[in-house]
Amino acid sequence: MSEKDTMAGGRTSASAPLISVIVPVYKVEQYLADCVASIVNQTYRNLEIILVDDGSPDRCPELCEQWTERDDRIRTVHKANGGLSSARNAGLDVAKGDYIAFVDSDDTIEPDMIETMHRWIREHDGVDVAMCGTVKVFDDGHEDHIDAALPNKVFTRANALRSFLYHYERMASAVWNKLFDARFFRGTEAIRFPEGLNSEDYFVLSRVYNTMGGLYFSAKPLYRYRIRENSITTASVNEHSFDKARIAELCCEYLESQGYGDAAALAYCRMQGWYDVLYDLLGKRADAAAIRRCRKALARTVPPVLRDRSLSFGRKARILLMATTPRAYHRISSRSTR
Repeated sequence: MSEKDTMAGGRTSASAPLISVIVPVYKVEQYLADCVASIVNQTYRNLEIILVDDGSPDRCPELCEQWTERDDRIRTVHKANGGLSSARNAGLDVAKGDYIAFVDSDDTIEPDMIETMHRWIREHDGVDVAMCGTVKVFDDGHEDHIDAALPNKVFTRANALRSFLYHYERMASAVWNKLFDARFFRGTEAIRFPEGLNSEDYFVLSRVYNTMGGLYFSAKPLYRYRIRENSITTASVNEHSFDKARIAELCCEYLESQGYGDAAALAYCRMQGWYDVLYDLLGKRADAAAIRRCRKALARTVPPVLRDRSLSFGRKARILLMATTPRAYHRISSRSTR
């Protein structure tokens, strides 16, 4: 019996909705097998697995083709290098599924992740997005279930947008621990990732949350997120170091154009974008000019946040310290989180 034949089994019937899993692939030769195997071996069998070779210079293009030969649910898209957003968009352009999931090619997922999140959507009226818990996996072998303390919850559009803008309840997270109704990525209002920018997931989530029926969240740890040196999220200071602030502004501009009226939440989101950029730059020991530029930009966003009655005194104090004495505050806060 061929490997294709042995992969035809599983608990999911052939009549189950097709789910497309999009995997952008670039310079992950040592991780790709584990990633794809974790998708191929899902208990939910009716999958379309799209491997997008983003012009990878290593053996990844060849390895993708080998997987395509082994499992007829897999297809490979080869394209010139354009970055993560470009690769995901290429996958969305060819995806045929009723639902869409994203998996980064250096990560893995638990065997029942797709089946479980699909069940959550079916079991909750009005829900068209599901979100699971995430385990960070570090190079030294230790793990951190970062959502463990959060309760299961159904988010309405209003709940999700407010939590997203205030960075509460993990609503400002990633696309890869979620299952989406494919309608978000189809038609005249099809959502796509912004090419040329990092922190692109926030851009997409602002649009999904604004148009969704609802989201079900469970902290059940189904996504395993690998933390590795030289990845996009751990890279040194570069041209993308200010992207979090750029994306925050794009999210706020979009929501304002759609009539979203919580000015305090929008002000907080703009502030948080610059706060995150400054904190990252301090951790990477950026030059004084970059720190000064970012501190001034943060300071301009702080006044309306200090007037926000929904925030605690302690939170406001931390924001003010970051905007006025960032190096001293970073040293103190870094020691307290070690």
